[in-house]
Amino acid sequence: MNMKLHPLTLKFSGESSHLEALFLSHYYKVSLPQLRRFLVLGALLYALFGILDALLMPAHKHAIWFIRFIIVGPVLFGTLWASFSKSFERFMQPFMTGVLVMAGGGIVWMTAIAPTPVNYDYYAGIILVFMWGYAFVCVRFMWATLAGWMQVILYEAVAVWINPVPLDILISNNFFFISANVLGMLACYFIEYYTRRDYFLSKQLENEQEKTTKINRELEKQMADYQIVNRELQHEITGHKRAEEALRESEERYRALVENADDIVFLTDHNGFFTFVNASTIRITGYKEEDVIGKHFTIFIRPDRRDEAVEFFARQFMQRIKNTYSEYPIVTKDGHELWIGQNTQLIEENGKVKGFQAVSRDITERKILEKELKDSEEKYRELSIIDDLTQLYNSRHFYSQLQMELGRIERREYPLTLLLLDIDDFKVFNDTYGHIEGDRVLVRLGQVIKRCLRKEDSAYRYGGEEFTIILPMTTKEEGAVTAERIREELRKENFSSVPDKEIYLTVSIGLAQYEKNESIKSFVNRVDHFMYRSKKNGKDRVYFE
Repeated sequence: MNMKLHPLTLKFSGESSHLEALFLSHYYKVSLPQLRRFLVLGALLYALFGILDALLMPAHKHAIWFIRFIIVGPVLFGTLWASFSKSFERFMQPFMTGVLVMAGGGIVWMTAIAPTPVNYDYYAGIILVFMWGYAFVCVRFMWATLAGWMQVILYEAVAVWINPVPLDILISNNFFFISANVLGMLACYFIEYYTRRDYFLSKQLENEQEKTTKINRELEKQMADYQIVNRELQHEITGHKRAEEALRESEERYRALVENADDIVFLTDHNGFFTFVNASTIRITGYKEEDVIGKHFTIFIRPDRRDEAVEFFARQFMQRIKNTYSEYPIVTKDGHELWIGQNTQLIEENGKVKGFQAVSRDITERKILEKELKDSEEKYRELSIIDDLTQLYNSRHFYSQLQMELGRIERREYPLTLLLLDIDDFKVFNDTYGHIEGDRVLVRLGQVIKRCLRKEDSAYRYGGEEFTIILPMTTKEEGAVTAERIREELRKENFSSVPDKEIYLTVSIGLAQYEKNESIKSFVNRVDHFMYRSKKNGKDRVYFE
């Protein structure tokens, strides 16, 4: 079965349409805890920005607070309460769409109330609602997009007709406003796409595992049949002539059973050299019988896995393990690679191992599905830890990696140094040349940092124009050398986008070496303090103690 999704709604369609209801139920269960956390966080942040209302427009703060605390805030907490209802699953998507429109509409209302020029800046709050809706509260693509464009329409109506904004300000705001909406749509689209793809692959893998389980049961039954045949052979020998007849009949039944099997069946002596192969072995591998008989069983196995296979069956031989199951790749005569799952049984006589009897089945398709699922999971994880602008790791991954490195320190006791960089006077640069040029500076700085680091070092965009660098197995004195190298390399970079014009920037860097039993919070705060000491001492320098 192939995965087919509607290109706009992303619903499962075609032969995979039966998965849609199952996916929606699964998506609701896994996303509900995240939704509740971000409902609380969204309500708190929505209220917290009331401080800015009091600072920016004290005369209108009560009208603004009415929107924040009497309308939007209770709606968010009411939605949190409703999420514990059994019927919430049925209405979650349209309900949350309405909540997003109300939250964004509340900010649009504020722009209508706020006096000029304060109302020019309130559009930024709608961008935060976009981020919240597209990335955090698990609203699906179509519903999130509906909510986003409804907010755009509301803002345009207010900015043009109710509380007009000057054309240049309106154009600038719309650039960032609509760009944020489009980027949020793309992020939401791919998040849902890869979530559905992973779900589809997991279902495919479950089906293949069920098939493999069924196949293994069939193989076990076949092995039991083979054992019955052998026991019958032994019990039927009562006399010389009768024994010969029984032996011949039993061998004929055994050979007919083996020769007609679709699976690879073979026998080896106790050293692993082939003594018998069935017709399926010849058909699947492409070798002739005379090319195989007398050869070691590893002739089929991919060269890099031969030693492993020899060790595995040597252990079965030495420990007298009756039956084993193994999976390994084989190479046919024409060079084609297949994966097989193999049940192997010891052949014993009078307490001695005489050889091995094996039944193998092609499991290549299952192995391909397992690899696709693993690759998909790795790609999704990479997307979640990389900063879109600089292509460095993001702050969330920074704390996770720092925690892991501190765990290693406790076990091995090696030094670790942390750097915190901040671009000097970056606000002035943004105000002078614009945020687009500012973004280019952040990208260039990320590239400079990468050039100056070792393979084992890692760099992160900590937030805004701040960057952190983790230097394992590095003292603070060694870290200072790396910091100076970054500072000097940055001083050589011309950030002007205009020919024949030069613009240079500097960074202030704080660094510290981890101290035993120090918490992550204390460690990061100490580096942050040193960075500010660097700025206080004149900027464009490295500070540590």
